[in-house]
Amino acid sequence: MAMIIALLAFLSDLCNSITQPTVSILAINLGASYDFIGIMVAVSSLSRLLIVQPVGTLSDRLDKRLFITLGFLCYLINFSFLFFAYNPLHILIGRIIGGMGSAMFYTSAVALILTSDSKSKGMDMGVYATLMGIGFSLGPLIGGFIAQKYSYNASYLLSIAFAVIAIPLAILGLGKKGIKKNELLEKSKKHEKVNLKKLLSNKELLITCIGGFFISESLGADTSFFPVYGKTLLLSEGVIGSILSIRALLSTVVRIPIGKATELVNPKKFMMIALVLSALGLFLVPQFNIVWLFPLFLGLEGIGYGIFLTSANIHIGNVTDEGSKGSAVGLYSTFSGIGGVFNMTILGFIASTLGLANTFRFTSLTCLFGFILIMILSFFRVRK
Repeated sequence: MAMIIALLAFLSDLCNSITQPTVSILAINLGASYDFIGIMVAVSSLSRLLIVQPVGTLSDRLDKRLFITLGFLCYLINFSFLFFAYNPLHILIGRIIGGMGSAMFYTSAVALILTSDSKSKGMDMGVYATLMGIGFSLGPLIGGFIAQKYSYNASYLLSIAFAVIAIPLAILGLGKKGIKKNELLEKSKKHEKVNLKKLLSNKELLITCIGGFFISESLGADTSFFPVYGKTLLLSEGVIGSILSIRALLSTVVRIPIGKATELVNPKKFMMIALVLSALGLFLVPQFNIVWLFPLFLGLEGIGYGIFLTSANIHIGNVTDEGSKGSAVGLYSTFSGIGGVFNMTILGFIASTLGLANTFRFTSLTCLFGFILIMILSFFRVRK
């Protein structure tokens, strides 16, 4: 089952990342401002935020295949809006629906792994994150190439095709293994009244959520603002897509080793290292406008993101009870969504007033602040 979930994660990231090199540029070409780019990403994060906790809670009680399938249906609608867009508002609507799809898919997929009977969940999570990263690596390369050689719409059609392939795979591939109905219903009933209170009082979970708040901004800066930044430097869609693909590939190769390493080392230590690496990579991006250096700098940020993504999900599984893991993943995603809404709105304002280069510098500082905050919170003990 873990391999099917990982394959679905591959398709999810592939179809979404195919649009990465072009969606922000498309919005600009249709008359959008830099502020709108920030708002567009923020609203997408807000749509995830509004449903991620209910999805997390329901995934502890219901068939997770339902939410995974609905997630891909939302992707289909998102890509269709991109295909037919002749106004930035159409892109915005699509991103809202796509954000809801992301919340449904990733929350349910991670919860499904964490509640499985596998004795090697660290490795399972590493494989999941790796295949997800491979999809995220190939997508920009394919999307940028197709957009440059054919058209933007040709790349969006390909995203639609991959989403269509994923739906029957989710329904048939997971089978009844995705339900675990009786067992999870019993466990969720025990936690029903105290679940949220218990989650909020879990210091280790709270630290992970805070890290998610800050790391979400680094991904948004790369995937939403770098394509526009690259265009100002006269880079083609193909080159921009290649740079994003290298960044995603470097992010991917660390995930299985980190998943295995968390069986020996506290995942929280990797989370802290990840924030520092992301901060350093983002700070270097605007310092040197040399094309061949961009993959190195974005790659450094990508490595940090890959480390954080894997170690954070494993840490959530380690510090929460069996019947509340879906809710815990939902809470983590909620913090990440809040970070996306707040930080991306600020980045859009910074891009419009202070220039695109300063969006990377600001994001670097916030990642460092996240590292410091986690380090401080780690020294405090919770009274019992």
